[in-house]
Amino acid sequence: EWAGCSDTRRSVTGWCMFLGPALISWKSKKQSRVSKSSTESEYRAMSTACSEIIWLRGLLAEIGFPQHTATPLFADNTSAIQIATNPVFHERTKHIEVDCHSIREALDNHVISLPHVTSQLQLADILTKAVTRPRHQFLVNKLMLLDPPHQFEGGCQ
Repeated sequence: EWAGCSDTRRSVTGWCMFLGPALISWKSKKQSRVSKSSTESEYRAMSTACSEIIWLRGLLAEIGFPQHTATPLFADNTSAIQIATNPVFHERTKHIEVDCHSIREALDNHVISLPHVTSQLQLADILTKAVTRPRHQFLVNKLMLLDPPHQFEGGCQ
């Protein structure tokens, strides 16, 4: 979420990683720098998610499960997707750090793909934004998180 912290105006990065239907890794963290736009904020978040994808793919290869197709990195910001997929460097993207351009390299090497997902289906929103109760329940269900019934044995004395 762009400028999500009311004190520092720093954005919050959030992502969820799945192996098949299983949620195996997630992150929610305030970004270390203030972003000048929602596109920059989203691009920074995509960069950290890309690093995690590269690490997970390396781990899977190491244990005998190499990945032969690009891993989708779903993004809801079309401007950030355009920056990553367009090799032309523009004046208005100069402020985005060079290290964020690892996304472009991962795309070129077919490590990731960047399909667009609508904001309504962006699962990482549960980690970065205040959401309504119905939206929270929708996202919890999509993440396949369970709230098992609580059973307390014994009693209080």
